[in-house]
Amino acid sequence: MKLLTSLTSPYGRKLRVLARELGLDLVVADTAPMNDPAALLSANPLGKVPALVLDDGSALIDSPVIAAFLLAQVPGQALKPASGPGHWAALTTEALADGVLDAAIILRFNMAQGITAGPWVERQYRAIERALAVLAGRVGGSGFGDICIAVACDYLAFRFPELDWRTAYPALAALADRLLATPAFQATQPEG
Repeated sequence: MKLLTSLTSPYGRKLRVLARELGLDLVVADTAPMNDPAALLSANPLGKVPALVLDDGSALIDSPVIAAFLLAQVPGQALKPASGPGHWAALTTEALADGVLDAAIILRFNMAQGITAGPWVERQYRAIERALAVLAGRVGGSGFGDICIAVACDYLAFRFPELDWRTAYPALAALADRLLATPAFQATQPEG
């Protein structure tokens, strides 16, 4: 399996942490999606990372789909319940954490174009704030959910250090501190 992803992509990081926690052998190809590399466009015509190229040459796209695939590779894994309320709660936590990332990335692209204020920008900040408030109550729901939360929080710390989520949400800060010290998170820490 080869994961095409930017090493600063939080969606890709979620998958790289997950693969390490599951003990899966995952080749990571640092991919710059904005350059439209042929390998990425072949795997994902949308030109987005992450994309997972399987050994048979087929590809899976979008981090929730790839995460589900990776989890399915280890029957009986303890990171996410296979069914029942815990399963759906973990998927909802993933969706909330990914939504924080979506809003943060929209803000980054807007900033790159000089758009730093206005209704759309403020809407993204409000979405992040609301989601963080809910995620703070979901800490400890599942190992997978906690990975998703910690990736989102660390991305905010990486790209938006001015957001003081640590003070407002001590449960998120404690989770991030605990998970960021683990080998899987240390090995996937983005640089620059």
